[in-house]
Amino acid sequence: MGLFIIACYNLIEVTDVEIRQVPYTDYDLQTLVQELDDFFLNAWGQQVAGRYQSLHQLSLMAYECVCYEKEPIGCGCLKHIDAQNVEIKRMYVRAKYRRQGVATQILQHLETVAINNGYRYCLLETGKDMQDNILFYEKCGYYLVDNFGDFIGDDICICMKKDLNSN
Repeated sequence: MGLFIIACYNLIEVTDVEIRQVPYTDYDLQTLVQELDDFFLNAWGQQVAGRYQSLHQLSLMAYECVCYEKEPIGCGCLKHIDAQNVEIKRMYVRAKYRRQGVATQILQHLETVAINNGYRYCLLETGKDMQDNILFYEKCGYYLVDNFGDFIGDDICICMKKDLNSN
């Protein structure tokens, strides 16, 4: 079963963004993550989306950020795996701000934080049918790896990795 999403957005030109570290209880972060959760619920249904809820709890994250351009427009988090590995989590950009480099800025910010905290690798998980996401991460230097941790044996997701020393 493939996931196909066709949407038209009234894009808003992004000219000046600010990325701020926030606590996991931050209202803007909570709002953006709820929008992301709603997307997954609508796209995949409660049974599938519900399987992943415990893996995405903000209280489990080591670092959280929100991207602003006058209003909150995107977010991302890092989750500690071990001394060398950190996982990119909760990457999200509001629809009208997509395809303008916002996700790239958030991802680069998270990678810089990871490097500054001594991590060597960033890992992530995304839906195997989410081709735009996969292409985005490949463009940013990520490559497919065997599913790790809670995603081992999961047939609806794929995992990717980036060596932060290869920049």
